[in-house]
Amino acid sequence: MIKVYGFTPSNGLPDLSPFVLKVATYLRMIGVPYELLGGNARKAPKKKLPYIDDGGEILADSTFILQYLQKKYKDLDVGLDPQSAALGEAFRALFEEKLYFAMLVLRWQDDTGWAHLLPNLVGYMKKSGVPGFLAPIIANQVRKNVLQTAYAQGMGRHAIPEVEAIGVAALDAIATFLGDKPYFLGEKPRTLDATVHAFLWTLSAAAVEKAPSARFRAHANLVRYVERMQTQYWQPR
Repeated sequence: MIKVYGFTPSNGLPDLSPFVLKVATYLRMIGVPYELLGGNARKAPKKKLPYIDDGGEILADSTFILQYLQKKYKDLDVGLDPQSAALGEAFRALFEEKLYFAMLVLRWQDDTGWAHLLPNLVGYMKKSGVPGFLAPIIANQVRKNVLQTAYAQGMGRHAIPEVEAIGVAALDAIATFLGDKPYFLGEKPRTLDATVHAFLWTLSAAAVEKAPSARFRAHANLVRYVERMQTQYWQPR
């Protein structure tokens, strides 16, 4: 059984990271058993989560993990035409390089978002072996490091209303492209759907009512999409 190392459950989600959910969703889509475990980012390959252990084969980074799973187990993109594959790569970047950083800033930089994230982060640190009295101190240091990353990337340079506007624009584009299709690229579930579902599921469960989460709920087709993926792949096993 594949071991998937992530962070910690949050807001009713199996994990607070959409990248962990992305890997877990793909494994469910291809029917490969896995175990979701708490990982330690400090000891992880590339110092990031998720990573997997597949019988001693260790891989980090969700994109490389999915490429590995496609080659070894099942590739959901077989038969996908080149234009759709190109669109899939573009939308993956929209989710992971733009919407993600908007979500990150709203979680880590905005004080309201941070107030909801902090207890989950402290809980994760305690499970990772950090003494309870040190966990809040370290969490705040991690926050500073994350905000430095967001500033270097660019999203952290914007005011919160501007970040919200960026997230809303991305969701409008996503909803427009999805239309009334059952899956993001058409009639069949593809690898990209693991990413789409993970990010939209995270927004659907957001504890803080921010503009991107509200915009997600305003798009009925996005809500139906998450419900469809949940019914098909995330029912109790």
